[in-house]
Amino acid sequence: MSAQGPLQTRRHFLLAGMGGVAALGAGAFLATRSRHHPHKQPDGAYRQIKIGWPNSGAAPVLAVAAQKDFFAHYSLDVDLPFATINGEDTINALARGDIPYAVAPALTWLRHLHAGLNAQLLIGVQPGNFRLLVRRSSGITRLDQLMGRTVAVMDQNAADKLFFAIMMRRKGLDAMNHINWLDLPLPQIDDAARTQRIDAVVAHDYQAWWLLKTFPDLFIELAGSSTGHYAERTSMVLGASSTVLQDDPDAAIALVLALRDAARWTDTHRDDAATLIAPNISDLSAASIRAMLHSEPAIRPVIGKSLREQVAQYCDELQLVELLPETEDSTALARHYSRNVLKE
Repeated sequence: MSAQGPLQTRRHFLLAGMGGVAALGAGAFLATRSRHHPHKQPDGAYRQIKIGWPNSGAAPVLAVAAQKDFFAHYSLDVDLPFATINGEDTINALARGDIPYAVAPALTWLRHLHAGLNAQLLIGVQPGNFRLLVRRSSGITRLDQLMGRTVAVMDQNAADKLFFAIMMRRKGLDAMNHINWLDLPLPQIDDAARTQRIDAVVAHDYQAWWLLKTFPDLFIELAGSSTGHYAERTSMVLGASSTVLQDDPDAAIALVLALRDAARWTDTHRDDAATLIAPNISDLSAASIRAMLHSEPAIRPVIGKSLREQVAQYCDELQLVELLPETEDSTALARHYSRNVLKE
């Protein structure tokens, strides 16, 4: 291994704001928002909420919500009781009843919801940041040239593989069955590329960005979620158990509003958001983290009809790769799986 891999991010979310990071916090930001679209407001009661979020230390919207007082503005004391590394683990924690709220990729949520998970999706928090990196010496310049080649995936439970399999299926390519997917941990990726054991790797930031910038002689980005219509779609989605939605609907309203406002702030204050997560990503410089966030798609919270439409589109795509039955009505599924707590 020619370089040390990124250290595991640690759970570090203090509700106290970091002085000097940005002059504009939750209060000033909210004061500038227009109120053209009235919605339900929470009751203002103080609440302690447990939530799961994969790789939470590297999540800019979460860091902003906690450290720039967006949670506090809505009287929320948010705790992440344990660390998870992918959406699968996070949703499983919700299914066990360990947490009432979870943020995970839409593609991961939908398979669990279709299998009977008693939960609903409330808000798309941020878009995907998936990257397909190919070995420079592989000669691969088009997606179809990956057929029959070996592509590394660091976590079969992450949404990375599925995202690119869907992208390729839309181009008539059966990546699920005609690519040799190889499980490899991050510290082995560069050696596998140098020895030509792999031709490419699928990953998401910050791991993908670390590979791309640490080994520029090895990898080049062939495709990703930051361009085209993929950049306009949400990926990380907040869901809640049906039990908590029934028992305390005002808590869900407060959490949705806090994450909505934090996402909007993050999109326009990326340098400040990078400063907040930098202590948890020790193998990237602050400048590199800033560049990473600026390379990623616009962060637009997605709620209500827009969320239902995107969920239906994801259902269609899961049907393309035979992970949902073709006989299912995607629009009906999206209506069943999604909930607009701000308009009820």
